[in-house]
Amino acid sequence: NAEDDYTRESALQEHIASVRNHIRLLGRKDYQQLPGLRTLDYVLMFIPVEPAFLLALDRQPELITEALKNNIMLVSPTTLLVALRTIANLWRYEHQSRNAQQIADRASKLYDKMRLFIDDMSAIGQSLDKAQDNYRQAMKKLSSGRGNVLAQAEAFRGLGVEIKREINPDLAEQAVSQDEEYRLRSVPEQPNDEAYQRDDEYNQQSR
Repeated sequence: NAEDDYTRESALQEHIASVRNHIRLLGRKDYQQLPGLRTLDYVLMFIPVEPAFLLALDRQPELITEALKNNIMLVSPTTLLVALRTIANLWRYEHQSRNAQQIADRASKLYDKMRLFIDDMSAIGQSLDKAQDNYRQAMKKLSSGRGNVLAQAEAFRGLGVEIKREINPDLAEQAVSQDEEYRLRSVPEQPNDEAYQRDDEYNQQSR
């Protein structure tokens, strides 16, 4: 009858108004913005009576839009499990994304360390090359070319300077051969020709 229809309509409007009011109050709480809480950007609003949920949306479909504007998702007993599973998947993707970011950060740090290591090794290589060049120049002054040190040292030995131990013979020979024109030479003693001739004449007369 008309009275029953009026009563049902009035109750339905009160129910819709209650849902809308609860959406607004819950939206003002900003639960998703609580400090220190890592969560999604919306809050689930659970309506436990499935027929009441469907009836409210059937009469006022814009309730879903109003809820979303307040970062609220309306769920019922039949949609709660799906919503929770969706949230679980989102958390898993978030975890994977966070791990991927950590991997990217570690890879970036490793790359930077490798670059610094390569730069250091290149600098060491250049220093070794320079040291090798300096070594060759020093050895050249020591045993190569005109006036080299080893050739002059060997010349002193030839002049009778006493030594405790000879320089490496191969190196000394190489040094002397490199400075054949300029090295000092010892002059061997020559016999006195006049004295030798007088002794020879005396011996002949004695015979």
